[in-house]
Order: sequence, then structure tokens, then C-alpha cells
Amino acid sequence: MKTLIYALLATSLIGCAQTRNYPPDSPHYAYPGGARLTLDKPVDIPPDAATARLQYGGLVARNGVREEDPYCIFEIDTVKAEAQRIAPDRLTITGIQRRVQTFAGMPAWPYAYGFERRHLHRAGFQRIGFSDDDSPSQIYFLTEFRLRSAKQPQIRALTCLHNQMMPGVSIMRHLTLPEIRQALGSYFTLEPGR
Repeated sequence: MKTLIYALLATSLIGCAQTRNYPPDSPHYAYPGGARLTLDKPVDIPPDAATARLQYGGLVARNGVREEDPYCIFEIDTVKAEAQRIAPDRLTITGIQRRVQTFAGMPAWPYAYGFERRHLHRAGFQRIGFSDDDSPSQIYFLTEFRLRSAKQPQIRALTCLHNQMMPGVSIMRHLTLPEIRQALGSYFTLEPGR
């Protein structure tokens, strides 16, 4: 059994080493270094919150998001009793991460059964599948842009996602660059770099 696992792991690592160039309209697009994000319009963070949501090109209330469609969460690191205005700014992207997680924020691993299931569950991963068992009903495919601003140090991140455990979703996937841009509308300009 261990030999089989080591062989599969080695094969997986060899496959990861081969870089493919996917176009920006692919969910497998790898953002090159130098990606840039510009906040073109002011964003008001609601009172008692540290996030604002963008969908269909505009700001939406936290409970107004349609989770099956692409949306983004703009995040700062301060919560105040009054609304906070974030001014237009050129933001530095310090890191980009993709991940899959459940509604509760638990990392998810698709179809982990048997040996994998026992070990991944102990490591904090949640098994997901398409049955009526104890699997989570919301699986989010996230692309997180870690941000830094010299003028507004409270700016933290922009996370773009959608729920892929919805009826009609045939292949679970991450958002494409055009889908992220559509969610952001004219509030942000995302340039992938070179």
C-alpha cells in the first residue's frame, strides 16, 4: 500500500512540475508575477464590519450576495462603529492563493475516501461529494489576493469566490480572470502582470 501511495505522489509531483500556459479565461490560469490591482472608486466599509462585497460590478449588502455567481470580498483589518471609506489607491499584490473550503471555512478535499479520508480528516480537511450524507452543502473555490497599500495600511485582501455545490454545476472550478473583473466592475482594475 505504501509503495502505491509513494508512486502516486511521485507521479503527482512530476505532473505539477510541468508548467502549462493557460489563457486568462481558464480557471487554471496562473497569474504571472507583477499582477496589479487598482482601486478606482471609493469603497465604503459598513459600520461594525471589516469587509465589503462586490458582485455584478457593484457593491452589495452582505446578505444580498448570490453565492452561485462570482463575487469578491474586499477586506481591511479594522472594525469601527462607523462606516470606513477606503479611497482610490494603487495596491501591491503581495501574494495570490487559490483554495477550496466549506461554508465554515474548513479546507475541503474532493472525494477523499479510504486511507486518504482518515488522514485528511485528521489534518482538518473536509470530505466533499455529491451524496445526501454529511458532506457540506456549500463548497467555495476562492482566489485570494493579499494586498498592501503605502497610503492605507489597513487594506488586507481581496478574495473572489463562488459556491460550486449548486444544482447545475457540472465541473467545480475556480473563477476566471474575466469573471473576477465582471464582479469587480469599475471599482477595481485587475491587471494580471507579465
